[in-house]
Amino acid sequence: MVSGQACSAIQPCINSTEPCFAPGDQGLTCLQEIPFNATWAQNTLEVLQKSLENFGFSALYHNTGPPYDIHIDVQGELNATYARFPFPSDLDFQNHVQSILASLLDAHTRWRKPDCYTGTFLQPFSFDFRIPPPQGVSSTTNPSTIADEPVVFLRAPPTPVAEAYAAIFPNVNLSPVLDQQATLLNDLEVVTAIAEWGDKHETRSNNPSARFNAALRSFLGRDARSYQVSSTTPLKITLADGSEHVLPWLLQYEEGFGDVKACTRKEEQEGQANTLLWHSKEMLAEPAAELDWSRLLGSSSSQRTTVLPAQRNSSISCFTQATASDANAAAAAVNTVLVMKVASFSPPGDYLAAWEDFLADAQTCLSVEHDMLVVDVMQNGGGYVCLGLRLLEMLIEPFGSDHKRVQMVYDLPHSDLMTAYIQSVNAPDPYPDPQKVEQILNPATQQPFIDGKAYYYPGRLLTQGGVKTQRTNAFSLNCAEAEAMPVPDFKPYKWLPPERLLILTDGTCGSTCASFTKIPQEQGLATFVAAGGLWKQPMDVSSFAGGFVCNPDYLGVIANLSGSPPFPQFLTNQRWQFGWATWYSQLLPSRPVQFTEQEPNFRVPFWGFPSRLVNKTVTTDAVSGLYDSVIASALVRLAKEAPCMDHTKEITYVAGITATTIVALVASAGWFFTW
Repeated sequence: MVSGQACSAIQPCINSTEPCFAPGDQGLTCLQEIPFNATWAQNTLEVLQKSLENFGFSALYHNTGPPYDIHIDVQGELNATYARFPFPSDLDFQNHVQSILASLLDAHTRWRKPDCYTGTFLQPFSFDFRIPPPQGVSSTTNPSTIADEPVVFLRAPPTPVAEAYAAIFPNVNLSPVLDQQATLLNDLEVVTAIAEWGDKHETRSNNPSARFNAALRSFLGRDARSYQVSSTTPLKITLADGSEHVLPWLLQYEEGFGDVKACTRKEEQEGQANTLLWHSKEMLAEPAAELDWSRLLGSSSSQRTTVLPAQRNSSISCFTQATASDANAAAAAVNTVLVMKVASFSPPGDYLAAWEDFLADAQTCLSVEHDMLVVDVMQNGGGYVCLGLRLLEMLIEPFGSDHKRVQMVYDLPHSDLMTAYIQSVNAPDPYPDPQKVEQILNPATQQPFIDGKAYYYPGRLLTQGGVKTQRTNAFSLNCAEAEAMPVPDFKPYKWLPPERLLILTDGTCGSTCASFTKIPQEQGLATFVAAGGLWKQPMDVSSFAGGFVCNPDYLGVIANLSGSPPFPQFLTNQRWQFGWATWYSQLLPSRPVQFTEQEPNFRVPFWGFPSRLVNKTVTTDAVSGLYDSVIASALVRLAKEAPCMDHTKEITYVAGITATTIVALVASAGWFFTW
């Protein structure tokens, strides 16, 4: 049953194998016709507030302190929502709840609207950031030649979007704007407009630069379930030549869009606790797009050889890249570079079988001959924490010889529900089904806790954000099962020193991926290269590093086992989870890692990230050029450190790379790399 007149005018998208499209303003009007349901709204607030009694950061968010200085009383904001009843529509209510949770800037606590909102509002282009090559030698009289400020061009979208846009808006001519430099969006400078959108809507990171990278996708592709959508006013674009163009929004939608019945929680959706936990990709707005593997292997001037291809039922792929003709590589004694893409730590398949396949793939990659390694974790949204920790042990010798160096320190907040669970069940793990989620151990004994009371009591009384909070004793994860895979004593082809182990990130590497990056970074055991972000502004290497999460379904299981009153559950199929356990920094032990900022060793001016609005071939060429430039710059650094290097010749060669070689490597990607 569609909601109203505007929804009736939208063609149903039933069992369609092709995307369905409609005018954006018509789609928004349809969503506004979904009526406000006071029973649903009261239930939503009740579930949120009861769940947030277990929120690991509830106290800290009153005042997170530097570097992000977030101040919010989440429970107070939700309480104040009742006074606004009735909302004009369900969309207004959903947007309001989403705005409260988005202000936390935490993807672990993101909100997804019900399935009757399954639509995305699109613009018919993507952003193409470019840094023009320098035109001369810098001097005090002509400083402009050292400028590396990016400029933004508008790139044509994939064919399905272009054809749909032309069909729905036949009177809109895109030719004057595509492949042209844009200076303003809605009368704001382009970077400012994107960053402002990200600050209001993106939850992927509390770091502005990492959040900007996420906003590059969501600004032009606004998923109505994951973002507040309240206006489809056409986008005003001002080009570098001063001309102005107005482009309406296009809606791409799925079955159930605007249908109230599609919002209702179905029986088969009850009790899906395990499928909705942190390793689920459902809670991410848009997973990383795939690259064209054959093009990636053939698009470099260097020789690349497949070890494990992408487009397999795996989240790991890798290839080797020969460096025989590179003078810096010869000086640095680097003959072969291994490039390994880790798209996710949430491999397909069931638990241990999926773990075994993932780590077997890692073993295959790391066993090939190589002298330097680039691990690409851009857009990795996380997964099983133990997989991330085990991969670190396979990469870094100190971790491989002492697994305690990758163990993280966690705690949980006390709550009435968990206290009842401990008293009634006294289980030694927080999760009732820990084998498929997370098992914990006592970091002092390296053994599982004897029972629940052993980790829950006496606990610690801490002050966080100016608020006192009673918390459990410290604990770590028990990753013994992962540590036995693929073989307990695995060693890679070569243990690499930090300067030869490069981890490439865009800052949105989150959750388990944050563990994978932060642990070696805090111990100085890898070199971190970060792509994009707000250029010349601080950037973190990862996002939403909070710990592990929970959701109302799982709390319902805990309530049932403990004999507590039934835990409230959503009446609709909206999805939500929250940060439960808190992970603390090794460098700053009083601080949760999520509220620390650690910058990469090097930055790369690259913004050509995969997205639904970028053709796969364009993205593949851009990422291929990125790999070449990251490798080339690393070889330059290694050559400088080589004891027998003739640095006079090397400096000339660096100049050659800066002005010529790298430009040629990445010209097709439309950006320029400097260091």
